[in-house]
Amino acid sequence: MTSKKDRDLNKTSRSEKARTYRWGKRKGQPKAHPRLRQRAAEVRRRPWRVVAALAVVLALVGAVVFLFGFSSVFEVEEVTVAGAEGELAEGAQEAAQTQLGTPLARVDGEAVEALVLEDLRIATAEVGRNWPSGLTLDLTLREPALAIKQSGVKDIQLVDAAGVVYDSVKEAPKGVPSAQVKMTGDDLDPGHLVALQGLRDSLPESVADESAALTLTKTGDIQFTVGNIEVVWGDGSNSQLKGRVLEGLLDQEGLDPDADVPAAGPMRIDLSTPATPVVTGLSIQQPED
Repeated sequence: MTSKKDRDLNKTSRSEKARTYRWGKRKGQPKAHPRLRQRAAEVRRRPWRVVAALAVVLALVGAVVFLFGFSSVFEVEEVTVAGAEGELAEGAQEAAQTQLGTPLARVDGEAVEALVLEDLRIATAEVGRNWPSGLTLDLTLREPALAIKQSGVKDIQLVDAAGVVYDSVKEAPKGVPSAQVKMTGDDLDPGHLVALQGLRDSLPESVADESAALTLTKTGDIQFTVGNIEVVWGDGSNSQLKGRVLEGLLDQEGLDPDADVPAAGPMRIDLSTPATPVVTGLSIQQPED
């Protein structure tokens, strides 16, 4: 049997439970300050605000990407060319017009440049965007630094300062030095043509004015004449030293560029190895009786 004391304890416990709120608050417990409740509510809402902000940003980015990269609003509608005229400009413009209808932001500038530079007369091509719908080409053309007559080629070929053969013409432009090139095919590289261009600068002025018949042989050697003397220059190396050696030799007695050509053939100076030049064809005077 349950004692009276136990029954009183159970009654007290049930009374305390009855005074407990649903969420664990006891009757008479003080309520949270309004500001605390407000902060708690803000903390609960904060993650949703971040998600909403990110969604807005992503939507804006997607709209911009679509507008500039995929919509028809900023498509290429025209191509303008600067730095060239006539047929050359028309060819460059035609090459770039492959981008017509492409969104301007997605134009492959490198691909356009490669197409334009297939015309070797063009040295550089800078591709630009002219918003909202224009593509621009700023061209730099090659300038002739040498005119060559190459074996097996009918026309005269123009060479720029970098040794690039870029055009063929019927006549060499005035003021452009000329050379005969006997080397053909893959054996001819820009370095040979640059060496031909630098020859005149390596010669003393008095010798350069008399030089003629500039030739690149099949073996890659440079040859030319000074009056009636043939000069074998060799390759383009040691050009300054070769120029000084040639000037010194021409000051020697018996090496007269204006002398008549001996019956045995013209005199020749070989400067392939400038430290040990070789002179052949000198006239040997017979001793007087």
